[in-house]
Amino acid sequence: MVPVWLILAAVQVASSPVPANGGFNATVRQGIMPIVSDPKIPMPAEKDWKDPGYLKIVWIQSPNCDQRKPGSIVDTIVVHSTAIDSLEKTTEVFQRESSNPVSAHFTIGKDGSIVQNVSTFDRAWHAGVSKDAGGRTSVNHFSIGIELVNLDDGKDGYPEAQLQALCGIIAEMRRRFPIKQIVSHEFIAIPPGRKIDPAAFPWKRLAYFGLPMYYGQNKS
Repeated sequence: MVPVWLILAAVQVASSPVPANGGFNATVRQGIMPIVSDPKIPMPAEKDWKDPGYLKIVWIQSPNCDQRKPGSIVDTIVVHSTAIDSLEKTTEVFQRESSNPVSAHFTIGKDGSIVQNVSTFDRAWHAGVSKDAGGRTSVNHFSIGIELVNLDDGKDGYPEAQLQALCGIIAEMRRRFPIKQIVSHEFIAIPPGRKIDPAAFPWKRLAYFGLPMYYGQNKS
Protein backbone atom coordinates (compact mmCIF):
# COMPACT_ATOMS: atom_id res chain seq x y z
CA MET A 1 0.00 0.00 0.00
CA VAL A 2 1.38 3.39 -1.01
CA PRO A 3 0.49 6.41 1.14
CA VAL A 4 -0.83 9.17 -1.05
CA TRP A 5 -0.88 12.37 0.84
CA LEU A 6 1.57 12.68 -2.03
CA ILE A 7 -1.03 11.29 -4.41
CA LEU A 8 0.64 12.64 -7.53
CA ALA A 9 3.84 10.76 -6.82
CA ALA A 10 1.95 7.58 -6.09
CA VAL A 11 -0.03 7.70 -9.31
CA GLN A 12 3.23 8.34 -11.16
CA VAL A 13 4.63 5.11 -9.75
CA ALA A 14 1.51 3.14 -10.49
CA SER A 15 1.34 4.40 -14.09
CA SER A 16 4.96 4.29 -15.14
CA PRO A 17 6.47 1.66 -17.47
CA VAL A 18 9.89 2.29 -15.95
CA PRO A 19 10.95 0.95 -12.55
CA ALA A 20 9.25 2.70 -9.68
CA ASN A 21 12.54 4.28 -8.60
CA GLY A 22 12.77 6.25 -11.84
CA GLY A 23 10.88 9.10 -13.38
CA PHE A 24 10.57 11.65 -10.61
CA ASN A 25 12.73 13.56 -8.21
CA ALA A 26 14.65 11.30 -5.81
CA THR A 27 14.78 13.96 -3.08
CA VAL A 28 10.98 14.18 -3.14
CA ARG A 29 10.63 10.41 -3.09
CA GLN A 30 13.27 9.68 -0.44
CA GLY A 31 11.68 8.52 2.82
CA ILE A 32 8.16 8.63 1.37
CA MET A 33 7.75 5.27 -0.33
CA PRO A 34 9.84 2.14 -0.79
CA ILE A 35 11.67 1.52 -4.04
CA VAL A 36 10.01 -1.48 -5.62
CA SER A 37 10.54 -3.16 -8.97
CA ASP A 38 6.83 -3.83 -9.53
CA PRO A 39 4.06 -2.06 -7.59
CA LYS A 40 1.34 -4.56 -8.63
CA ILE A 41 -0.17 -6.96 -6.13
CA PRO A 42 -2.45 -9.97 -6.73
CA MET A 43 -6.16 -9.84 -6.00
CA PRO A 44 -6.48 -10.55 -2.26
CA ALA A 45 -8.67 -13.36 -1.00
CA GLU A 46 -12.09 -12.18 0.20
CA LYS A 47 -11.10 -12.66 3.84
CA ASP A 48 -7.97 -10.56 3.33
CA TRP A 49 -9.52 -7.65 1.43
CA LYS A 50 -9.20 -4.21 2.95
CA ASP A 51 -9.87 -0.94 1.16
CA PRO A 52 -6.58 1.03 0.98
CA GLY A 53 -7.99 4.12 2.70
CA TYR A 54 -8.36 7.80 1.88
CA LEU A 55 -5.97 8.86 -0.89
CA LYS A 56 -4.09 5.57 -0.74
CA ILE A 57 -3.58 3.46 -3.83
CA VAL A 58 -2.88 -0.16 -4.65
CA TRP A 59 -2.38 -1.62 -8.12
CA ILE A 60 -4.30 -4.85 -8.72
CA GLN A 61 -3.71 -5.59 -12.39
CA SER A 62 -6.67 -6.53 -14.57
CA PRO A 63 -6.00 -9.00 -17.39
CA ASN A 64 -8.58 -7.14 -19.47
CA CYS A 65 -6.41 -4.66 -21.33
CA ASP A 66 -4.15 -4.39 -24.34
CA GLN A 67 -1.92 -1.92 -26.15
CA ARG A 68 -3.31 1.32 -27.42
CA LYS A 69 -3.63 1.84 -31.15
CA PRO A 70 -0.28 3.07 -32.52
CA GLY A 71 -0.16 6.85 -32.60
CA SER A 72 -2.97 7.30 -30.10
CA ILE A 73 -2.67 10.46 -28.02
CA VAL A 74 -4.32 10.19 -24.62
CA ASP A 75 -6.40 13.35 -24.32
CA THR A 76 -9.69 12.31 -22.69
CA ILE A 77 -10.89 11.45 -19.19
CA VAL A 78 -13.99 9.24 -19.04
CA VAL A 79 -15.86 9.26 -15.71
CA HIS A 80 -17.94 6.18 -14.90
CA SER A 81 -19.91 4.82 -11.99
CA THR A 82 -19.66 1.15 -11.17
CA ALA A 83 -23.31 0.21 -10.47
CA ILE A 84 -21.59 -2.09 -7.96
CA ASP A 85 -21.60 -1.30 -4.26
CA SER A 86 -17.96 -1.82 -3.30
CA LEU A 87 -14.37 -1.38 -4.41
CA GLU A 88 -13.68 -5.06 -3.77
CA LYS A 89 -16.55 -6.33 -5.94
CA THR A 90 -15.62 -3.98 -8.77
CA THR A 91 -11.98 -5.06 -8.67
CA GLU A 92 -13.08 -8.70 -8.75
CA VAL A 93 -15.23 -8.06 -11.83
CA PHE A 94 -12.20 -6.54 -13.56
CA GLN A 95 -10.32 -9.79 -12.87
CA ARG A 96 -12.82 -11.88 -14.83
CA GLU A 97 -11.83 -13.03 -18.29
CA SER A 98 -15.43 -13.55 -19.40
CA SER A 99 -17.34 -13.28 -22.66
CA ASN A 100 -17.67 -9.54 -21.95
CA PRO A 101 -14.40 -8.60 -20.20
CA VAL A 102 -14.15 -5.08 -18.76
CA SER A 103 -11.69 -2.91 -16.88
CA ALA A 104 -10.82 0.69 -16.10
CA HIS A 105 -7.55 2.43 -15.33
CA PHE A 106 -8.63 3.46 -11.83
CA THR A 107 -11.50 2.71 -9.44
CA ILE A 108 -12.22 5.04 -6.52
CA GLY A 109 -14.12 3.94 -3.41
CA LYS A 110 -16.53 6.03 -1.38
CA ASP A 111 -13.82 6.80 1.17
CA GLY A 112 -11.29 7.96 -1.43
CA SER A 113 -9.50 4.60 -1.64
CA ILE A 114 -7.97 3.99 -5.06
CA VAL A 115 -7.27 0.80 -6.97
CA GLN A 116 -5.30 1.04 -10.18
CA ASN A 117 -6.42 -1.65 -12.61
CA VAL A 118 -4.43 -0.90 -15.78
CA SER A 119 -1.35 1.14 -16.65
CA THR A 120 -2.27 4.50 -18.13
CA PHE A 121 0.03 3.70 -21.05
CA ASP A 122 -2.17 0.72 -21.95
CA ARG A 123 -5.76 0.55 -23.14
CA ALA A 124 -8.38 -0.38 -20.55
CA TRP A 125 -11.71 -1.74 -21.74
CA HIS A 126 -14.16 0.70 -20.21
CA ALA A 127 -15.91 2.70 -22.93
CA GLY A 128 -17.27 -0.01 -25.22
CA VAL A 129 -18.80 1.10 -28.50
CA SER A 130 -18.33 4.83 -28.28
CA LYS A 131 -17.93 8.20 -29.99
CA ASP A 132 -16.84 11.55 -28.58
CA ALA A 133 -18.14 15.05 -29.35
CA GLY A 134 -15.60 15.39 -32.16
CA GLY A 135 -16.86 12.25 -33.87
CA ARG A 136 -13.92 10.05 -32.93
CA THR A 137 -14.92 6.45 -32.31
CA SER A 138 -13.38 3.74 -30.12
CA VAL A 139 -12.78 6.10 -27.20
CA ASN A 140 -10.78 3.44 -25.33
CA HIS A 141 -7.86 4.17 -27.66
CA PHE A 142 -7.32 7.72 -26.42
CA SER A 143 -8.81 7.88 -22.94
CA ILE A 144 -8.28 7.22 -19.25
CA GLY A 145 -11.22 5.45 -17.63
CA ILE A 146 -12.01 6.25 -13.99
CA GLU A 147 -14.72 4.31 -12.15
CA LEU A 148 -16.47 5.70 -9.07
CA VAL A 149 -18.06 3.22 -6.68
CA ASN A 150 -21.73 4.22 -6.90
CA LEU A 151 -25.03 2.40 -7.43
CA ASP A 152 -25.73 4.58 -10.49
CA ASP A 153 -29.37 4.95 -9.54
CA GLY A 154 -29.41 8.74 -9.43
CA LYS A 155 -29.86 8.64 -5.64
CA ASP A 156 -26.51 7.32 -4.43
CA GLY A 157 -24.16 10.21 -3.71
CA TYR A 158 -20.49 10.91 -4.38
CA PRO A 159 -18.79 11.75 -1.06
CA GLU A 160 -16.23 14.53 -0.83
CA ALA A 161 -13.41 12.05 -0.17
CA GLN A 162 -14.22 10.27 -3.42
CA LEU A 163 -14.37 13.53 -5.36
CA GLN A 164 -11.03 14.66 -3.94
CA ALA A 165 -9.40 11.43 -5.07
CA LEU A 166 -10.93 11.85 -8.53
CA CYS A 167 -9.61 15.41 -8.76
CA GLY A 168 -6.14 14.24 -7.72
CA ILE A 169 -6.03 11.60 -10.44
CA ILE A 170 -7.31 14.00 -13.10
CA ALA A 171 -4.67 16.54 -12.06
CA GLU A 172 -1.91 13.96 -12.42
CA MET A 173 -3.23 12.75 -15.78
CA ARG A 174 -3.08 16.35 -17.01
CA ARG A 175 0.59 16.44 -16.08
CA ARG A 176 1.25 13.17 -17.84
CA PHE A 177 -0.94 13.58 -20.96
CA PRO A 178 -2.38 16.47 -23.03
CA ILE A 179 -5.88 16.05 -21.61
CA LYS A 180 -8.36 18.20 -23.50
CA GLN A 181 -11.77 17.02 -22.31
CA ILE A 182 -13.66 15.26 -19.52
CA VAL A 183 -16.67 13.18 -20.57
CA SER A 184 -19.27 10.93 -19.01
CA HIS A 185 -19.68 7.33 -20.10
CA GLU A 186 -23.29 8.21 -20.90
CA PHE A 187 -22.25 10.89 -23.39
CA ILE A 188 -19.88 8.73 -25.42
CA ALA A 189 -21.87 5.45 -25.37
CA ILE A 190 -23.35 4.27 -28.66
CA PRO A 191 -26.25 4.01 -29.25
CA PRO A 192 -27.37 7.00 -27.14
CA GLY A 193 -29.09 5.76 -24.01
CA ARG A 194 -27.00 2.59 -23.75
CA LYS A 195 -25.37 3.95 -20.57
CA ILE A 196 -26.46 6.49 -17.95
CA ASP A 197 -23.35 6.75 -15.81
CA PRO A 198 -22.24 8.47 -13.75
CA ALA A 199 -25.84 9.20 -12.76
CA ALA A 200 -26.38 12.46 -10.84
CA PHE A 201 -22.67 13.26 -10.77
CA PRO A 202 -21.86 16.84 -9.59
CA TRP A 203 -20.08 18.04 -12.72
CA LYS A 204 -19.58 21.56 -11.37
CA ARG A 205 -17.08 20.00 -8.97
CA LEU A 206 -14.69 19.55 -11.92
CA ALA A 207 -15.25 22.95 -13.52
CA TYR A 208 -12.11 24.46 -11.98
CA PHE A 209 -9.97 22.34 -14.32
CA GLY A 210 -11.09 24.66 -17.11
CA LEU A 211 -11.60 21.79 -19.55
CA PRO A 212 -14.58 21.18 -21.83
CA MET A 213 -16.94 18.70 -20.18
CA TYR A 214 -19.47 16.59 -22.05
CA TYR A 215 -22.12 14.72 -20.12
CA GLY A 216 -25.75 13.69 -20.35
CA GLN A 217 -27.03 11.89 -23.42
CA ASN A 218 -25.39 12.83 -26.70
CA LYS A 219 -28.27 13.18 -29.12
CA SER A 220 -26.26 14.48 -32.05
